Amino acid sequence: MNIGFVKKTIIALIVSIFLGYILITTKDLLTRIVVIPFLMFGITLFIRNICLIFKKNKIAKTFSIINVISFFIYYFGFLVYWDYIAIINKDYMSIIFSLLAWFGGIFVAYRRYLRLRNVDKTKK
Repeated sequence: MNIGFVKKTIIALIVSIFLGYILITTKDLLTRIVVIPFLMFGITLFIRNICLIFKKNKIAKTFSIINVISFFIYYFGFLVYWDYIAIINKDYMSIIFSLLAWFGGIFVAYRRYLRLRNVDKTKK
């Protein structure tokens, strides 16, 4: 077992505890909304690393997929919020710039994950 891997697992646990504390103690809704995806990422990273330590690779792969899905939910959720605020403020230039982020996110999601999944199915 690699000592660096154990350090990453401990750091993920510490960060998760810290973010959980922030989530519980804060009263501000916006802060809670911002903290939740990072807390979810920290917890799933910790559990994935524990599974890898105990050589449970299938379960670890599931938590890796959860990390990717939660990242894209956060990314596209932020873009929806950004576009919503831009429409309310009638700032249409921001919407044009956000289109680049939309295309970039869709491109990365398709190229990195969806296309590979389709290639794996055809190989079987």
